[in-house]
Amino acid sequence: MRHAIRSLVDAREFTFVAIAIIAVGIGATTAVFSVVDAALLRPLPFRDSGRLFLLSRTNARRGTSDGPFSYPALVDLAARDRMLAGLAAFASDRFNATGEDQPEQLPGLRVSASFFDVLGVPVAAGRAFVLSDDERGAPHVAIVGRRYWLRRFAARPDAVGTVLTLNGAPHTIVGVLGVDLPPPFDGADIWTTRVDELSGFTPPQIEAGLGYLAAVARLAPGTPLSRAQAELDAIARGYAQAHPTNTDADANSTLRLAPIGERTAGTARSPLLMLMAAVGVVLLIACANVSNLLLVRATARAHEAAVRAALGATRWDLVRWQSGESLVLAAIGGGAGVLLAFWGVDLAASALQTLPRASEIAVNGRALSFSCAVSLAAGVLFGIVPSSLVTRQAPADALRSGSRGATRARRGPRGLLVFAEVALSLVLLVGAGLLLRSFARLTRVPVGFDPRGLLTVRVSLPTSSYPDADAMRRFMAAVMPRLSRAPGVASAAATMALPPAITTMAPYQIGDLPTAPIGDRPVGQWSAVTPDYFATLGIPVTSGRAIDERDAERSPLIVVVSEGLAKRAWPSVSPLGRKILVGRFAAFAEVVGVAGDVKNNGLAREPLPAMYTPYAQRPWPAMQFAIRSAGPDPMALASVVREAFREVDRDLPLTRMDTMDAALADSVATERLITALLIAFACVALLMAAAGLYGVIAYSVAQRTQEIGVRMALGADAGAVLRLVVRDGLRAAAAGMIAGTAMAAAASRALRTMLFDLSPADPLTYAAVLAVFALVACAALVVPVRRALGVDPIAALRTE
Repeated sequence: MRHAIRSLVDAREFTFVAIAIIAVGIGATTAVFSVVDAALLRPLPFRDSGRLFLLSRTNARRGTSDGPFSYPALVDLAARDRMLAGLAAFASDRFNATGEDQPEQLPGLRVSASFFDVLGVPVAAGRAFVLSDDERGAPHVAIVGRRYWLRRFAARPDAVGTVLTLNGAPHTIVGVLGVDLPPPFDGADIWTTRVDELSGFTPPQIEAGLGYLAAVARLAPGTPLSRAQAELDAIARGYAQAHPTNTDADANSTLRLAPIGERTAGTARSPLLMLMAAVGVVLLIACANVSNLLLVRATARAHEAAVRAALGATRWDLVRWQSGESLVLAAIGGGAGVLLAFWGVDLAASALQTLPRASEIAVNGRALSFSCAVSLAAGVLFGIVPSSLVTRQAPADALRSGSRGATRARRGPRGLLVFAEVALSLVLLVGAGLLLRSFARLTRVPVGFDPRGLLTVRVSLPTSSYPDADAMRRFMAAVMPRLSRAPGVASAAATMALPPAITTMAPYQIGDLPTAPIGDRPVGQWSAVTPDYFATLGIPVTSGRAIDERDAERSPLIVVVSEGLAKRAWPSVSPLGRKILVGRFAAFAEVVGVAGDVKNNGLAREPLPAMYTPYAQRPWPAMQFAIRSAGPDPMALASVVREAFREVDRDLPLTRMDTMDAALADSVATERLITALLIAFACVALLMAAAGLYGVIAYSVAQRTQEIGVRMALGADAGAVLRLVVRDGLRAAAAGMIAGTAMAAAASRALRTMLFDLSPADPLTYAAVLAVFALVACAALVVPVRRALGVDPIAALRTE
């Protein structure tokens, strides 16, 4: 080993290049593994998580899954199930924290009192919830999340016992969490009880079967999942029969148990596994590149190997001599790669926040162990070919000075390594090209409204201050004129949810059709909007009229429907003047207008049928405001918008104030990150493949200098020399491109679900990638060709 280190120190240029290539490959692999480990592999912070399941409503007929269920369904389930060792419901809620200088809105969860016991998560200080905390009339209590505990109380144990004013009611902190929980429980700062008292929903709505709950269930030991699921199916059917008038009384829906690990990874599983595969390809290309460098070095030292063999060195001695350098390079390159991984993970920390369990991403002991294993495997891998050639080299051939036969014998393995580099890098380039084109199409897709110049902000009205619909109407009647008249504001409007996010789904009944049970009715997106909503967002009203000031509380019920819903409900007649019952409205509403479809279910999906009703006729506590700026910068309105709300309610916090352009960009943040990383890996692979191709041709020119000189002395012109040099390089590149194209065609099928409006076999992408690769391959040949054409025949012949 000491000899290997001294030898590498003497060959500083070679050592530096090899270590740099290894460091890039192992650094990228370690960094991506750290992300995958945190999101997919690391054990969940729950006791015996293999028996934990998430419970949600599924309807195969409507093609829906992971849907919410109602509080009456929860009560019925808790009374009838026998297979579950524990059951706890949860629902997202937002809490306005007041009493400080600046009001703050805290994301939180309302949970059953048994929630933390079912999960098996202990509190870091204080106590967990107890059953009495769920009783009506009991004092309000809360448990705070780790991030809020650090931010607000600096992780002090005396936070327990502090009283917070949440939504106007005092809540005593009884415990704090010491860990960040994974999805779907992530992001919560406050945990409180009483899932039947969700903000904004009235008791009659909750009792009527409004769906807003999910649950976590723990199977009893020894209970098969199939038996538990069969029991839940029977309970769901019994509930639908026993509560036929409830909103969620649907004979086609059931309660589905899903392993909790499926939800913690979410939709990030496939992209992360794809990235791990991509960085694995980069590492293989790096190994091929280093193997090529070592092969050059082994060829140059063939004479030394032959001398060692002639003096009695065994094949095992030669393998140890050659592989020693490989392992030293792998160890040093692996160490440098770990440093790069630390830097890369820290650099990408902000971009990775959209991924599951992002706060746990770190180069920890598991990642370091993985890096050591990969470094060792890489050292063995890129040392195999040079070691095998050294041990198989005939001493007589190596000792024969100037032998061209030995040189040619080594040209085959080098060509195979370059072939593999080209093929693998082409696979990455095709994948990156497909994702790039898909992402470009996704960002250019028509959204159905004009996002330019829009400032958005969210407001949640607490029940304590706005207990009923009249209070909500008074708030909106006071704040909307102030916003519209504020300096720099062209117009303003509010809605339950702004696109491209989905909002409340509601069943609807067409007045011309026979009345169907509420569970059998089609569903569409429903949103209560203020006047000027369509004008502010720039949504075209293609027929009829928009919602305006005449649509007041006591005016006849009206609705504006989207073009998609109009075509579905009234395909051959005008919808204007027709009647439709929206959700559980008291009566049918008249269709007064048809608005254009907007991207209300994400940019990558088709718009859902939508129904818009006047806010005055059905107020809602959680609203999003859209303010169109009269100037070029909507963020310049931030201060005047805050002041307008402060004039109406000083204790009302504003959240997520941003431009609509930024909101649209955030909606595809994960796609952007995955695409950018794959493009980076593909570019690294392309550079490595080009370097490998350059190395093969440059070495070939150096070894064939005498042959080129003889050919030129015998009358060969520049064209003949050019063909001689280029032929070998282009042959390896062309073979690798053909194989890489076939491999990419097979591998790109795995990207089908990640592509938007693009086929995995898109011919334009393949043509562009092949053209780029051909140009890079030609560029890699420029320097070797110039060296070949610059050979002096006389000087070459003198050395023969």
